Order: sequence, then structure tokens, then C-alpha cells
Amino acid sequence: MSIAENPLVGRLKGSMANFTTYTLNGKNIIRSKPFLVRDARSVKQLLMRARMKELANLYKSLSPIIVMGFTEDSFPKSPENMYTDSPYNLFVKANFSYAFETVENIPVTVYPLLLLSKGSFPEVKVLDAVTNTDGITIQYDVELLPEVTFAIDEIIACARLKDGSLLIARQIRGNEAIGTILLKYPVQNAAEVDCCYLFARRWDGKKVSNSTYVKVGE
Repeated sequence: MSIAENPLVGRLKGSMANFTTYTLNGKNIIRSKPFLVRDARSVKQLLMRARMKELANLYKSLSPIIVMGFTEDSFPKSPENMYTDSPYNLFVKANFSYAFETVENIPVTVYPLLLLSKGSFPEVKVLDAVTNTDGITIQYDVELLPEVTFAIDEIIACARLKDGSLLIARQIRGNEAIGTILLKYPVQNAAEVDCCYLFARRWDGKKVSNSTYVKVGE
């Protein structure tokens, strides 16, 4: 139902059929809406939705790492884009088109392609990763580059187990040729590990590397 003082120039208020009327700052405003709204359900659109749902679930379980991995200063931050450049949206943007393969029209996450951090800092080369009674031990190439990487940079490692547990370890890069970082947890074998990653963050926190997928052995 709509109310009008004058059909042409009077005050309008209310709804009728597929339009809504109201008065704003002395002006009559009419907004229309479609009679029939269809939820597009093509194969491609369903696939896109499924990817977004999977990324949302990944973010939920890995967010403590993702918020550290998508904070580089090179990403512009301003009142206008503070939401579009949130860690979640940057994580989605980095992975939406690259981290999946489609199996029978269902998107499946390819963990070696998934990025939990993205930036311009040099990537860390993983040399070895094994499970033992203490947890997951990862060895990496320290690779100190003059004026680029430093012993006081931070190395961040994480692993998600099949039971949903999230393991996180952080330490300085070090100045030995080979560094070792331990994700403490009584992991019995590599089959318990769903995925594992490692990345570097510069000592001042202003740059991060792309995450490196870690293949964990026995």
C-alpha cells in the first residue's frame, strides 16, 4: 500500500506492486525491485560459491597464521579499502584462482598451491621435515643476504593436523647455515598432518615472504 498527498508532486510514502516510495529532503523517491528473483545456479556459479565456502572454512581454521601472513606494508591501507584489504580478503584474492583443482565439479584444495602468506620478502627454502616424539622438526636454509635478510628476522611455521589441531612455532632466523624449528606436539606419524607451511617475516614486521609448503616425512 502507498500513500500520496498528490499523485504528481505530493508526499509519497509506502509500497505498491514492485516499487517503494518515500520522501527524502522534500523529494519523492521511488525504488523498484524485480518481480522475480532467480538464484543463478549454473555449474560455474556453483563452483565459485563452493570455492568461497572452502576458503572461508580454511580461514576459520588457519586465521592465526593468515593474519600474520597478509599484513605487508606494500598492501595499501586507507579508510576506503580497509575492508577489501583485510587479511581475509587478501587471503581469498591470493588463493581463489590458484589453490584448487576441480574433481567432478567439486573444488578440492591443493595444499602445495595454497598461500598462507604473501609478500615481497625472499621465500624460505625448506630442506627437511620429519615427525618424531617431540613433534614436527623442520630444517630450512637460513640464507642471510646482505641488506636483505637478517639473523633477527622471524621464521614462522605452522601445521594443521587431521584432528583439527593447529600447531604454531615462531623463532628468529638465526645465523647458522641451517636452521631448525620445532612444532611441538606428540605427532605419531606424518599421516596425522593435514598440511604444513613455513614463511619468514622481516625483523621490523613490515615484509613477509610467500609461504612455503612443507612436505612432512617420517
